[in-house]
Amino acid sequence: MNFFEVFNLPRILNIDPKALERKFHELSRQYHPDYFTTAPEIEKQKALHMTAILNDAYRTLRHPERRVEYLLNIHGFKPDGSKAPKALLMEIFELNEQIEEVRSGTASPEQARSLAGLIREKRERFDAELQAASREWDSLVADGAPETKLKQQLEKLTEIVSESSYIRNLEGETH
Repeated sequence: MNFFEVFNLPRILNIDPKALERKFHELSRQYHPDYFTTAPEIEKQKALHMTAILNDAYRTLRHPERRVEYLLNIHGFKPDGSKAPKALLMEIFELNEQIEEVRSGTASPEQARSLAGLIREKRERFDAELQAASREWDSLVADGAPETKLKQQLEKLTEIVSESSYIRNLEGETH
């Protein structure tokens, strides 16, 4: 059972967070181990197992990027940073050098703020690309697109997630 099925959701990427939370609480109450204290051992184990699955599914599906990564995973796609465009890798290299200057104290506070702003802008650009590609995926699913179209969109999502991981790592380095 995949995480979308746990919540009885289609494999779409734009999920209403409030509806997801309501469904999580509803299912959590249904399977909460406290309601199975007098049940046979097998029922207790099932409840514990479902509670663990629910928690994992909710943690994954409530976060847009994790949700995309999960969808890619269940379709056999793995984001791979080794296929990033050379221009992006050069840009990341230059940003890493600037981060090192900030860490070593050779950069001014203004340069440090400027670098943080630049990295934030790049992450926001990737976030916007991911949102657009996610909407496109949902549209293809809703329209019953052929498998070839779905695969192309999964490849596009994989590329965006792979490339954005570099920027997210840099963003973590600047905090």
